[in-house]
Amino acid sequence: MTTTHDPRTRMRLREQLRLDWWLLRFELAMQDYPAREARRIRRELRASVIDDARRAGLDTALRDLGSPRRLAAAYFAELDRERPRWTDGALLGGILGILVPGYMWLSWQLGALDAIDAMGGGTVELSWLGTPAILTHTEDTVSMQSTLGWGPVVLALVLTSVFFALGSRIWRLRSA
Repeated sequence: MTTTHDPRTRMRLREQLRLDWWLLRFELAMQDYPAREARRIRRELRASVIDDARRAGLDTALRDLGSPRRLAAAYFAELDRERPRWTDGALLGGILGILVPGYMWLSWQLGALDAIDAMGGGTVELSWLGTPAILTHTEDTVSMQSTLGWGPVVLALVLTSVFFALGSRIWRLRSA
């Protein structure tokens, strides 16, 4: 079996990269769409854009489709019910589940160092959520020594779970 490619109908590298970028943005917007259906839509969309690009040019083909995000929103609107947004939940849970406890831990230690400084300086052993910390604030030295304990890990896991549930809109599973 032989295939022939008409060089006049092949896309230039720049156009191919633009199309790939547009499809990547569409795919990112469709992440929480049912996977099999999303792949089918993407394949059909790619073939349609290439066909339209051959007839009218890539600019016109992409302009006719509009924004990848808007097109994905239109596909989501056609679903019979709203689905959880697992990717959004994972992103929100991952970022805030780590950042919030980290910010709390750092703020607590910096506040304790300020308190030590206000009392005239020295070294103090404290604990945050069961995790020991040695804080020193003298004229020559400012230091914080701490180890990772179960308290902050449990806090991070709880916050990650809460933010994951909120970000993914997990209550949409009940409406099924």
